[in-house]
Amino acid sequence: MTRITVQAGFGYSPVAQDIVWTDITGRVKLSATEGITISRGAADELADIQTGTMRLALDNEDGALTPGRASSPYYPGVRRNCPIRVIVTVAPGRNLLTNTNFTTALPAGWEAVPGQAPNLAAIDSEHARSGSNGFKIGWAASGTGGVMRCPLYGLTIGVPHTASIYVWVPAGDPPVRLDIDGVTVGAASTVTDAWQRISVTWTTTAASHMLRITTTTTSPVIGDAVWMDQTQVEEGSAPTSWSNILATHHHRFYGMVTSWPMGWEGLASEVRIVASDIMKWLSRRPSLGPMLVEEVQEAGARLYYPLSEPESSVSAGDQSGYARPSMTIGQTGVGGTIAFGAGIGPPSDDLPAPLFTPASATAGKYLRCSIAPLLTSDGSTGTPLPGDQAFECWFATSTAGRTIMTWSSGATPTLDSGIRFGLSAGGQLEITEFLFGGGSVSTSTAATPNLADASSHHLVWDEAGHDVWVDGIRYPVATGVWTDRRVLTVGATETGTGLWSGTIGHVAAYVRTGGFPAISELVDHHAAGRTGHEGESSWARMYRLAGYARIPGVTPQGTFSPVASQGQLGSSPLSHMQDVERTEAGRLFADRASSWLVFQSRTVRYNPTSAVTLAYADLETEGVEYSDDDQKQVNLVRATRPGGATQRVQDAESIALDGFAEEQLTLLKTSDSQVLDAATWLVVRYADPQPEMRQLPVQASTLSTATYRAILDADISSVFTVVDLPDEAPAPTATVLVEGYTEEIRQNLHTLDHHTSRADLGAVWVLDDPVYSVLGTTTRLAY
Repeated sequence: MTRITVQAGFGYSPVAQDIVWTDITGRVKLSATEGITISRGAADELADIQTGTMRLALDNEDGALTPGRASSPYYPGVRRNCPIRVIVTVAPGRNLLTNTNFTTALPAGWEAVPGQAPNLAAIDSEHARSGSNGFKIGWAASGTGGVMRCPLYGLTIGVPHTASIYVWVPAGDPPVRLDIDGVTVGAASTVTDAWQRISVTWTTTAASHMLRITTTTTSPVIGDAVWMDQTQVEEGSAPTSWSNILATHHHRFYGMVTSWPMGWEGLASEVRIVASDIMKWLSRRPSLGPMLVEEVQEAGARLYYPLSEPESSVSAGDQSGYARPSMTIGQTGVGGTIAFGAGIGPPSDDLPAPLFTPASATAGKYLRCSIAPLLTSDGSTGTPLPGDQAFECWFATSTAGRTIMTWSSGATPTLDSGIRFGLSAGGQLEITEFLFGGGSVSTSTAATPNLADASSHHLVWDEAGHDVWVDGIRYPVATGVWTDRRVLTVGATETGTGLWSGTIGHVAAYVRTGGFPAISELVDHHAAGRTGHEGESSWARMYRLAGYARIPGVTPQGTFSPVASQGQLGSSPLSHMQDVERTEAGRLFADRASSWLVFQSRTVRYNPTSAVTLAYADLETEGVEYSDDDQKQVNLVRATRPGGATQRVQDAESIALDGFAEEQLTLLKTSDSQVLDAATWLVVRYADPQPEMRQLPVQASTLSTATYRAILDADISSVFTVVDLPDEAPAPTATVLVEGYTEEIRQNLHTLDHHTSRADLGAVWVLDDPVYSVLGTTTRLAY
């Protein structure tokens, strides 16, 4: 039996990690003619993968799904970008759980309730009712010892269900019980040192509920435990014999509702929504700043002055988002200049920097601002503001003995206190702490090279770790702990002396709580500013770009190549990610179960193994389509890379036969040879495209359980083999790659229409392989 679950995360962001899901399955309009439609992927392997969509209609007779309706139980969470997901449960037997006897793996779906974790939760061989292991829970010495839970999906709404578990409670340890959603509570266990079946029965109000297990005691002691085995959830008012025929859950869609268009069909109110997968999130920012800027902001800078204003500027703005005052120009003595836009900042970001040109060390200009609100406070000026501070900046000079920046209290000179960062007479980094009110001054000189060498350098100071990092190298320094600084001076001491000669940029401050941001992340800004992370793997780059768009993660599949710098950025996150995708010749798409992305390298498609074998007669659909055209033909490629050569690869025989089919490529490769390999690989595969199956529709719900599950598990780049094709087909068997699909779920009907391509395009040579090293036929080299 196939069952669906539809849930919405009212009031949450689609990229939140702690979404509380509300079941709305009972509202879904599901019939023989109406249901859920999902589109995903691309039309073919050369097209960009599009944002996936899901369409469905929801009953709104009670007005609960009317946006802005204060009487809705979901108010004010019925709003645009509300997260939504669809799960299909395949249950060939009566047991609706996916892991019931814990023999070889940790229990699928079981987790601790947040804030109520037990002391231990693991498979264990001491007690097992079937197989070699049970699931042991060691209780904590607080509350009821902890609560473990397992989400239930695909339940039939409005009928009695029973959850049951065999438990082994050692003598003297607390009894245990089951409950549903923390509301419907089952009877506690009464037997010790033997297996006993406990259960809870309830009438479902949704397609999803939460099964929980805990003790009846407050509080257990460390060492108290329970083992459980042979779990079951089934329809009915009493447990029946345990069945090990397991259900499976298949996530079909995860995304966000683009809008809630409430209307009426006659007098019946309904909502017909369109939801988009997480690829939409990438398009919400029209353009990115340089990598260095994005990473400073992503790290949560509480104060950030890039100092990249153009010529004619007379002040510098804060880009942290905390609305700090602008930095303005101060003057000591007579003469000197600060020329915004006249200097050069870190090598990779293409941003200018102000050029400080003093008349002398005591005559010239500097930048200053008030640090309002304060970064941290000891409470002497109001509410205490806890946290550890970290500072960073970039600088370049040919003049030693000058001051980079000063953080001070802003008191009168005789009472002022603070910390200065500058260069010693020998050009080494020097940190001075001063407490003029108490008459104390201390100076730490880090064992750096001479930094007054006209090159751009990166500085990070870690208050808690008592370290400075210069150009990614750690130097211990004996600095103290500072709070309540009110004045930031850039290019001078607190009194306007030690005037800087050169450039300073990207001045930032952080307040670290709970280890965030990690100092290693701040130190990594050196690579962003120096090289734009040139040479990192394409997966690492994809993860980095996703972070700029606040996507929480990227799942890698395959083996990845290095990519060139993207330090300047400037376009949308999706545009830059697609540049990486094309360079890798891979596939980037949204995960169906979470707000993560999936990034496949080209190696995923090398010599792929078929996931599903289908007989043509079993498809039970019309629309299987072959095509032989020049849609994908490429017989001439002009390819280049940033800062590299332009190279030309062709297939002369194909050009002579069919004329020119040219493609121009700009790839983020790190060498000309890699560009040449990529161009050659494209021509080898597409100079003479062969007939291929482009469409493969499948009436999935009529197939065997195993085949149905395999089709639901299949995704972009999965391989299907279709056998026993009609005589008119080019061959009796076709092996195809899934590029995308349109899916329809209706009452007693589940159809998937797959966009496909030839799987043998990824066939590459393998040494001594009986299939892939046949001389003259399967000896094609890939890159």
